[in-house]
Order: sequence, then structure tokens, then C-alpha cells
Amino acid sequence: MYKTWREEYRANQATKRQIELEQWEQEKRWREEDRAARQKATAENSADLAVHNKNVKAATGVSYLTLVCHEDTWTFMATRAFGLWKPEWIKSSHAVTMMELKQGPSMTEASKFVVDPNLPEGRIKKLTNGTARNGMQQVILSGHNLAQLLAALHEGSKESNVTVSARCSRLYSKLVEFVDLVDPDAEAGQTTGVTYRIDDSLDAAHIKR
Repeated sequence: MYKTWREEYRANQATKRQIELEQWEQEKRWREEDRAARQKATAENSADLAVHNKNVKAATGVSYLTLVCHEDTWTFMATRAFGLWKPEWIKSSHAVTMMELKQGPSMTEASKFVVDPNLPEGRIKKLTNGTARNGMQQVILSGHNLAQLLAALHEGSKESNVTVSARCSRLYSKLVEFVDLVDPDAEAGQTTGVTYRIDDSLDAAHIKR
């Protein structure tokens, strides 16, 4: 009887190990498939280096662009390009509050930029729809700012985090839509300060009234 029990125990243990091995192999296949899918998505999100170089060169020659977008969209882009940004800011030199003076370290963090975007008050305007705020704003960007944004978003499009990569890729493509309109051979100053919106919408035909 003991011999029978021992053989059953060994058989059960062997079955258990086999099941665990199969589960491990399946999870390994899933991980490899996920990694391959992430790598494929990232590769599709990121612009070719030669194309990116052409976009940055075109952007650098722009005098200024009036960009209209949601403040959350701008915050995402500005944080990546300049190091720190908050949605409520209307200039790049953060005004320190008394609370931050008392807290100490947060004051240093809040006032520090990796790259100074040089956006003084007046170059960022919060927009209203009538009297209501909807989060939209306009930002006056120099060609230098635009080139910085393109560089940061292109770098972000190569990240392994697919969500970040997709966001950077989409915003990069939106800025490139503007850059593609730039004609380096056109007479200077003809279209200075063009207003460009990042504001994708639904087709009106899909809206039930």
C-alpha cells in the first residue's frame, strides 16, 4: 500500500511539474509576443532619422508659430522638451509662492528647466469659449522651440512604453503637418505667425442632434 501511495505521489508531482513547465513556456511565448509587438509598434511610431533631420531643419527656419492646443497636450510636450511644466503656467519662469518658499525643495524643483523655453508672459494665452474655460490655449513658439519639441517627441516615439511612444508619435506627426507646409524658397515673412491647431474632431455627420 505504501508503495502504491508513493508511486501515485511521484506521478502527481511529475504531472504538477509538467503543468508548471507548460504554463511557464506559455507565459514565455506571451512575453516574447508582447515584446515583439511593442518593438514593432515602436518602430512604426518613430520617423526615419533622415526624415526627422529634414523636419528639424525646416522647423528651425520658422520665425514663429502660433500653436493652439489643449493645455494638457502642451504640458505633455513641454515637459518632454523643456524638463518641467504645469498646465496653469502662462510663462516659463515660474513665480514662486509663499507656500513653496516654506517647503524649500519643491521651490527648486518647480523653478528648474532642463532647457529654458524662453516663453515670457504674453506668449501663452488661455482661451475662453465665451466666458467659459475649456482648457484650450495658444502658445507662440519660435522655430527654435519647434525644433526642440520635434527632437523631444521623436526621441519619445522610440520609448518601449507603447502608450508614450504612440502619444509622442501622434503629436510629432501633427507638428510635421505644419512643417511640411514650410517652403524655404518662399519670400521671407509672407506667412509669419501662422495659427496651427492640434484639435482633431469627429466628422459632423456622426453627431446626432
